[in-house]
Parts: sequence; C-alpha cells; structure tokens
Amino acid sequence: MNHDSPDLRTRKSFSSQEQQAKERNLIAETAAGNGKAFEQLYLLYFNRLYQFIFRITRRQEFIEEIINDVMYVVWEKAATYNHTCRPSTWILGIAYLKSLKSAEQNLIREDRSAEFDDELDYFPDSGSQWIAEVEVNNWLEVAFDKLSPDQRAVVELTYHQGLHYHEISEIMQCPENTVKTRMFHARRILSKLFLELNRRS
Repeated sequence: MNHDSPDLRTRKSFSSQEQQAKERNLIAETAAGNGKAFEQLYLLYFNRLYQFIFRITRRQEFIEEIINDVMYVVWEKAATYNHTCRPSTWILGIAYLKSLKSAEQNLIREDRSAEFDDELDYFPDSGSQWIAEVEVNNWLEVAFDKLSPDQRAVVELTYHQGLHYHEISEIMQCPENTVKTRMFHARRILSKLFLELNRRS
C-alpha cells in the first residue's frame, strides 16, 4: 500500500517528469553530436546499467564491455529515439538485448524451456554441501543463479527498476502475458529456494 501523501506523490511525479525531460534533452543533444551531453547520459546510466546487466549475465568481467556496447548504440541511434516511451525503457531495451547476446556467447544462458517445466529440479540433491557454503543473507543472489536470463530480467526490472509489466514488455519485446508468466515462474523458483534454505538452516 502506498502511504505517500497526495502532495508527496505529486512531487515525485513532477520529479520523475523532470528527470525524463532531462534525459530526453540529453538524447536529443547526443543525436546532434554533443559529446558532453553523451558523457552526462553515460554517467547517469552507468550504475543502473551495471546492476541490470549483472542481474542478467551474472558475469562481472563482461559488464563494462556490455555497457560500452549499449552506449555506443545510444550514440549511433540517438536520432531514432521517437519519444513514444521513456528514455529508460529505450536504453534498458538495448541493454537487455546486448546482455542476452553476451549470455549466449558465453554459454551461460539456461534452456528457456525450463521456464515452463514444472517438474524441473532446480536444486542439488539432499546430500550436497552446496547449501552449507551459502550465507542465508545471500540467498537472493544465489537464487538469481537459478533463474534464466529472461526471468532475472523481469525480476530486476520489476523490483529494482520499478517498472510496470507493460513497460517491461516493451523492453523485452514480448507480450505482457509472457512477462507475467516469467515472473510467475521466477517467483516459484525463489520461493522454493527460500523454503529449502529455511528447512536446512
């Protein structure tokens, strides 16, 4: 439940609109060849992209390379941004595709069919020492390794980026129902792992 006062919600909305206007202006300036505007945009998105890309790829050694690839596309394609979506939706959409490509190239993407296999065993056998090596307060990070890149992207975009399903469907270029299905299966996996951790702790 949102306990913000109407005045606070109005200020947050205005702040968000101001931020979007700033980003749109930076993209327009980038399209015009303004290097300083592009640098500002790069710095503005670096941390956000770093977290998002890591959630999908789980490989820190490739993150900065992917960020550079993403921002190179932003530099090259800034003039094609048509303002029909938020700047963040456009940039994160590029990052999503680049992250998936990197995951595929490095052979770390799971079989997507696993998303829909209710019988799939996501966990080691009961005799495994795997769980003993994991701190309970890091269970979410461990759980992310059990999700497919698409599932990780949905969780990251929903809970960490604060986006709605319709925005995520734009980023992932898939129907909104597909986003909901991926979230359903991601939550199921996370719930199973959490219960497993509690049982063994």
